[in-house]
Amino acid sequence: MTIFNNDLIDSLTNLTPESHLAKIRQERLVATENTQAAFEAIFSTPSDLLPINVKYHFALEVATLTGSQSLIHFYSQLLLSQTPITSTPGFEAAKKYLQILTSSPKETDYSLIEQLTDHGWQNADIVLLAQLITFVTYQARLVEGLNLLQGHNSDHSNITKIKAGKWNNRPLSRHGKLSPIAFTQDELGWEAWLDARAANTLSADEAQVMKKFGQLSSEYFLLLAHHSRILEIRTLIDRGVFYTSGGLPRWEREYAAAVVSKVNGCIYCASVHARKASQYAKERRNDVDKLLATATGSILAEGFDDRLLAITDLVASLSATPIQSSTSQIDRLRELGLSELELVDLIQSSAFFSWANRLMLSLGEPFEIVENKE
Repeated sequence: MTIFNNDLIDSLTNLTPESHLAKIRQERLVATENTQAAFEAIFSTPSDLLPINVKYHFALEVATLTGSQSLIHFYSQLLLSQTPITSTPGFEAAKKYLQILTSSPKETDYSLIEQLTDHGWQNADIVLLAQLITFVTYQARLVEGLNLLQGHNSDHSNITKIKAGKWNNRPLSRHGKLSPIAFTQDELGWEAWLDARAANTLSADEAQVMKKFGQLSSEYFLLLAHHSRILEIRTLIDRGVFYTSGGLPRWEREYAAAVVSKVNGCIYCASVHARKASQYAKERRNDVDKLLATATGSILAEGFDDRLLAITDLVASLSATPIQSSTSQIDRLRELGLSELELVDLIQSSAFFSWANRLMLSLGEPFEIVENKE
């Protein structure tokens, strides 16, 4: 089922095919096309617990919490033609999960998953719900970021400097493993709160795609493989955002992912992408360490050189809920020499990790990898 025939993001941001920004989005064609494909796949995947009217309702809830007026209007219009929703205990449990995951993702924990399963939600239903919620948080940041590039949303006169969010302070994971209680560039493990798919249950095509992306040994990706087509599309967006040539230097894209992770309190994502940032720009490791060391409640965009300060400021503001970013931040980055393609790369990197952080935080948790000394 195709819900929207044209490019939804272009439509929501009023981009015409001949506009400069639309042409730049075409330079990132893999991310652009698969963002549209993800929208269509998530909203067309069948689920008895997530019929289309409930999906639209939940998408509108997420859009409202993020403050994206374009998305609020879009999902409101889609809801007009749908039958009214009958509230059930399972629906209310899903709504609670949505509200916490959207507004304060680090506050999600196993108890929210348990409430869903107690009300009859199966693993595949919960994964689809998580993908729906987190995709719309990505949509919102992408739409609002592109609007900023066009000079819209410039009425944020009192911008609050975004601070580092809360993160885990429990010493043990649900399964009794040591939990990381500080941000680090060290490698961490991750365990799911739901049953992942066993690799031998994948079809030949599913296994081939996951093997191509190096995902077959990952509990996280095998969990997301409850909806393997959505996983494949999402992986292609990831590749289209982070693995393209030209534009924003790769280390700054990875750094942006770490900034988002600091806002949302995702120790696992931060460890992966801070480490990558340091690998791509070894001379900037101290900057990356400084970011990771920012304490809860302390301003993230402080103490860096002008370019990194401006990057951190925009990324953190775009990652806040509700979104706090302003055209003045875009103006500052342009003054510092960032091209429009670099700005698109920065916005896409930031937006994608609104999605990634929330999946990691709401479907499982990290643990420390303890080496066997024997």
